[in-house]
Amino acid sequence: MTYDCNWTSRLGASGVRFSRFSAALTLGFGWVVSVGLTTGCDEDPPPRQPPPPPTKPVTCDAKPQANDPSNLALMPPTTGGFCIDPTGSDRGYGEGTKNQLGEGCQKMFNGGCDIYQRHGVTRLVQVRYVDGTGSGATIDIDLSKFGSSAKAYAMYTMRVVGDGDPAHPDTPTPIDGGGAAAIGIGAATLWRGRFLAEITYSDPTGSAEQIRKRAGDLLPPLVKQLGSKMQGKLELPAPAQGLPADKRLDQGIRFLTKDVLGITGTGAGAFGYYREGSKRWRIVSIVKDDDEQAKDVLKTIAKVAGATKEKNIGDGATRIMVQRSGGAQTEWIIAQAGPRVLGVGDEERVLQDGMSAEEHRSKALSQDEKRSLLKQILATD
Repeated sequence: MTYDCNWTSRLGASGVRFSRFSAALTLGFGWVVSVGLTTGCDEDPPPRQPPPPPTKPVTCDAKPQANDPSNLALMPPTTGGFCIDPTGSDRGYGEGTKNQLGEGCQKMFNGGCDIYQRHGVTRLVQVRYVDGTGSGATIDIDLSKFGSSAKAYAMYTMRVVGDGDPAHPDTPTPIDGGGAAAIGIGAATLWRGRFLAEITYSDPTGSAEQIRKRAGDLLPPLVKQLGSKMQGKLELPAPAQGLPADKRLDQGIRFLTKDVLGITGTGAGAFGYYREGSKRWRIVSIVKDDDEQAKDVLKTIAKVAGATKEKNIGDGATRIMVQRSGGAQTEWIIAQAGPRVLGVGDEERVLQDGMSAEEHRSKALSQDEKRSLLKQILATD
C-alpha cells in the first residue's frame, strides 16, 4: 500500500490554517516494499465548521434557552466572562436526540463525516458560548461521543498530530484537562473516555495574534472544567501505554484502530515519535490479548516482501523496509515478546535524497542501535 498525504489542521475560526507534508525523499539502500507506514493521512478528518457568527452581538443578559437541555449536561454555564448562548443555538445529533446523526455530522464537519462514522461516533453536540460584553467573540464546542474510549482517543491523535511532525513548532502543546488535552492557535482539543471535545475561539475583529493570546487565556480553564465533568477512562489505550516516555516528543503519539503498519491483520496500535539531539526515530506498539495473537501479528509482518529474520530479539523478530509514496525508505526492526509487538524505525522526515552515510548516521539510528533499543524496551515490564 502506498499513498500521498498532506495534513491540514484548522487552528482557529479566524481562518488561520497550516499544512504539513513530507517532501519526496528516497534512500538508495536495502529492500524496498510497497507498504504504507500508516500515520493516518489517508484518514485525517476534514476541517471543522463552526456555526456562523451571530448577525448581531448577543450578551448574557437574556433569559437562557436551550433546544435540548441534555446538550448542555457537560457544559459549564459560564467561563471567563462568556456564557452559553442564551438564544438556544445548541444542537444535538444521534444517540438520545431527535435528530439523525449522519445529517448533523455532515453539517458539523463540512460534508466530511465519514472518518467519524468509521470510528463509531454515536452522538454529536454543538454548543456556543458568547462574550458577556457583547463583543461578538464566541467559543464553540463540538463534543463527540464514540463507541469506545480507544476510538475516541484515535480521533484525538488525528486532530492533534495527524500526519504532521510533533517536532514542528506549530504543534499544539499539552494542557491539563482530562485524559489528554492540547491547545494550538485559537483551538483546543480534549479527550477523555468515549468523549472528544474540539473547542474553537473566534473573534471576527481580532488579529491572529490577538486570537492566539485571548484563546490562550480562555480555553485552558474551559478545557479543565469540561474535562472534570466528563466521565470515562483516563488511561490511554494499551498500545499507547506501551510506548516508552523517555525522549518522546510532546504530543508524540498517534493511535490507529486497525492495520497499524499499513498491513492488513496487524490490528490496532500506536506510533511514538522520538528525538535525541539530531537523531529522530519512531517506535510502534501493538498489544494483543495473548502471546499467540502477538505471534500471528509478527508472522503477518514477516510475510512482507523483502522481510528478513532477526536473531536474539524477544520471542522472534523481523526487519522490513517501508516506503510511503513520495516518501523516504525507512528501516524497521520489529519483535514480539509475550502479548506485545514492538518495533523501532526511522523517522522519514530527517532523511534526504542523496545524503551520505555519515549524514545518515547523524540523523537516524543504526541497525545495531535499533536492535539495542528494541531489546531494552522489550525487557521493560
